[in-house]
Amino acid sequence: MNDEALDRAAEDAVTVLTLMPEMEASAPEWAQVERILATAMEPAIDRRDASALITATRDVKDLTGPYHGPARIGEQPPGPPPQPVLERIPKIMEKIGRLQSTLRA
Repeated sequence: MNDEALDRAAEDAVTVLTLMPEMEASAPEWAQVERILATAMEPAIDRRDASALITATRDVKDLTGPYHGPARIGEQPPGPPPQPVLERIPKIMEKIGRLQSTLRA
């Protein structure tokens, strides 16, 4: 993919990361989000891989999408992102900012 596709993928990732502190998901879903951020999104940015960044962003969106009703008996209701996820967001945003500055230079 070209730089334009990578720039669009980066913009979409920034949108999701910006909204993430207001999103809700279950504890297992947040654990998956944290794993995706660390093992898919960050490496995709480092490799300048638009396709992988698009996939990682879509996976995060799928896990943190709208809450559709009450939890099943025994399940914890969705909640905000845990501290490890919140701490990772600015680091990824900084990487995306550096990537975008090179794409637009």
